[in-house]
Amino acid sequence: MKKAIDFVGSLFLKAAALFFLVFIVCVILQVASRYVPGVRILWAGELATYAFIWMIFLGAAIMVREKGHFTVGLVIDNIKGLPLFLVQSLTHVLIIIFGAVMIYDGYGLTMQFWEWNLNNLPQIRQGYTWMAIPVSGAAMILFAIQNWWEDLWTLKSNRKEETV
Repeated sequence: MKKAIDFVGSLFLKAAALFFLVFIVCVILQVASRYVPGVRILWAGELATYAFIWMIFLGAAIMVREKGHFTVGLVIDNIKGLPLFLVQSLTHVLIIIFGAVMIYDGYGLTMQFWEWNLNNLPQIRQGYTWMAIPVSGAAMILFAIQNWWEDLWTLKSNRKEETV
């Protein structure tokens, strides 16, 4: 199971990097179309916006996987054992709830805007943009569960070491 989750994490990281590259290229094209006479690229700004959205949501899921999300260092650094596990568990539960809300509301937004087209790229539906929300929500849940499981095993292995 860990290999599958690692594969998903790797896929999300590569996709986020690709969207970052698309974002940078589109911004450069947009700047060039403003200052270079005769160059008109109307779709670059819109594509940059949507690449940025996907990059941010995939990056947020990756940060959950890497435990780089918001934590209070003062609390986490000064507790150990069961209290630490309980604080980490609360964090994981909150992330899972947030991911579930992202899936539920993101699905609704995706369906609501599915028939709409992008202004400067009418062949692309806006639903693809909104799909970033439920996809990243599902990944956040998956990664939070994996982190929770690893925290549980860390707690168990630390308790075994204390009894020896």
